[in-house]
Amino acid sequence: MNPPTDKLLRPTWVEISLSKLRRNFQRVRELAGKRKVMAVIKADAYGHGAVPVAKCLADCHVDWFGVATVEEALELRAAGIQQPVLLLGGLYMSDPAHLIEYRLTPSISSTTRLDTYAECARHYGRPIEFHLKVDTGLGRLGLPLDRVAAFVNHYRELEGLQMRGLFTHLASAEDLVASQTDEQGERFAVALAQVQGLQVEPEWIHVSNSAALMTGRKFPENLVRVGALLYGYCLPLIVPPGQELPRVPELDPVLTFKSRIVYMKDVASGRPLGYGAAFHTRRPSRIATVPVGYADGLNHALSNRGYALVRGRRARIVGSISMDLSLLDVTDIPGTDIGDEIILIGEAESSSITAVEIAKLLDTVPYEVLCSIGKRVPRIYVE
Repeated sequence: MNPPTDKLLRPTWVEISLSKLRRNFQRVRELAGKRKVMAVIKADAYGHGAVPVAKCLADCHVDWFGVATVEEALELRAAGIQQPVLLLGGLYMSDPAHLIEYRLTPSISSTTRLDTYAECARHYGRPIEFHLKVDTGLGRLGLPLDRVAAFVNHYRELEGLQMRGLFTHLASAEDLVASQTDEQGERFAVALAQVQGLQVEPEWIHVSNSAALMTGRKFPENLVRVGALLYGYCLPLIVPPGQELPRVPELDPVLTFKSRIVYMKDVASGRPLGYGAAFHTRRPSRIATVPVGYADGLNHALSNRGYALVRGRRARIVGSISMDLSLLDVTDIPGTDIGDEIILIGEAESSSITAVEIAKLLDTVPYEVLCSIGKRVPRIYVE
């Protein structure tokens, strides 16, 4: 639902630009070239809303969707999404029958559940397709390189299974100084050669993530997995001294995090503000209260450090951010009044606050900033 912002009972919301999402997708298509594109929309599409984002990208003819859990995949199917869906994290403890009923493709990292999948496929008389994940250096999920041959040999002994894909996960593709990505690429090439040497030809081979696509890395692949770029973000690229950053199409952040001022007060110099008197005014101040707090995704660590945009200018967050409310010092922004729109992530006039900037303050990644925006914050989709 897209209620008018002036009708919101609590004036804190997120706007998602579908036109920017489409534009970012087209730029990803350009970078991918002849390779197909898997849109990664796990974690509620990085906080942007999985179903509306998936519907928009489906209309753009995206080739695949990638999610983390069965629950995320079922949400897409219930919304009418027809594209193939890869469970990037595997199946965990879910019933393998879900794979058949909802046409889901699991990633597999070991032989542990192969027999269970094969038995399920025989029971229903329908094959289960999967993608084999190989660990080339990230160290989380993925089959170790020295077990690839044994896995493929066991797979070939079973009926009802179809190994349709082979992939790995890069650890630091944004770093053009370190050698890790090159080493992972070499290990993946070895794994691919082993699989093909055992007469198995995966239809889908994918290595590149958003950062690898941005840096122009080359791998033996016909599919790329992209999440962050679709939403207008990527980890900052690290290049050797003196080397220019790769030239890539400009991307537009899709999400804007907004609220409105609901209370104003004049405060004398030397007065405490917020829990624990975390801030004392150093001058007569004009203080605005906004109905957004850490329960909405405005991280408590931004207390006395973060900013919001008010009338196109930066206003400092003062005092301790509480669960539902925060304070802004608008002393230097004339005309500020109750009802004024404020921006926590986004741009206004010539000013902007990005998830990258906030992530640097918090010593984290921009994706955490986006994913932290709470469920009680309405998502409103705009053209």
